[in-house]
Amino acid sequence: MRFLALFLCASTALAQRSATIAGTISSSLSGDPVAQAPIQATNRSTHSVYKTASSEAGQYTLTSLPPGAYDLSAAPNGYNAFAQQNVTLAAGQTLRLDIRLVDYQLDTLGDGREFRIELTSPHPTPAGPAPRTPEGKPDFSGVWYAQRPVDPGTPEPLPWVTALLKERAANNSKDAPGAHCLPRGITAAGALFPYKLVQTKTLLVMLFEDDIPSHRQVFLDGRGHPRDPNPSWMGHSVGHWEGDTLVVDTVGFNDRSWLDPQGHPHTDRMRVTERMRRPDLGHLEIEITIDDPGAYAKPWVIQRAADLDLNDDIGEYVCNENNRDPEHMVGK
Repeated sequence: MRFLALFLCASTALAQRSATIAGTISSSLSGDPVAQAPIQATNRSTHSVYKTASSEAGQYTLTSLPPGAYDLSAAPNGYNAFAQQNVTLAAGQTLRLDIRLVDYQLDTLGDGREFRIELTSPHPTPAGPAPRTPEGKPDFSGVWYAQRPVDPGTPEPLPWVTALLKERAANNSKDAPGAHCLPRGITAAGALFPYKLVQTKTLLVMLFEDDIPSHRQVFLDGRGHPRDPNPSWMGHSVGHWEGDTLVVDTVGFNDRSWLDPQGHPHTDRMRVTERMRRPDLGHLEIEITIDDPGAYAKPWVIQRAADLDLNDDIGEYVCNENNRDPEHMVGK
């Protein structure tokens, strides 16, 4: 009984020391609750990750959190990802934090939330092994559904980035490049609409339906980067094989694109490393590492997946034709 009493006392003390984050998650436009939204808190010191999901009523609770500072994120399908850095919790504290999500298409008809959810949800795919090239490497060729998030990662922005993110949130992201028919950037390519990969022994070509420019080239012929690359929106990409993984190294960026809908910026020092695998016939696995010491305290790793689409092809996309976004991007 003495040991049981000691155990109960220790458990009670631990519960009193731990903290809680609770609240609701809903659409910022309609106010409707968002059910089954994945939510996670990452301890900034220990990097421990605590996860939960919202109820049918949009309520969520993250419990048993050690005191400290956390990065909170939520990325339900059909909505722009939410992130709030440096949420500080004291011992025994219960913090109320309601999350308001922005619908991907602002609740408009047509290519709205349901369209986006269908596009980036897992799809039935054919079974079988990954096809291989005559050289024995996995062949990534095919039409792929838009990449869906597996883990958006947790960026650690420098102070100037944090300030800029607040500014962009305050003015409703009125300067988002895509709204003005400018390229969204390398992390958005293939993440919004279907895309096609065409692979040869010396070149991987990526064709995108949803962006300008609508393509990328990854050189597989052993060349390096130019000594003085001309800064561009998509950078200069070279690839090499590590077993069945294609490692793509990209440098030579300008500093004008956004890395996500929240407006995370980057500098011209950014280097992007993509690790691409085709574990079987129907799936791609993509890991993207953003290394930009001018904007982030450490590299930021994003994990995504894509499903093979046997029944579609990419279409033509002309952003400047009938673009009605700029007149609405007026800020606050």
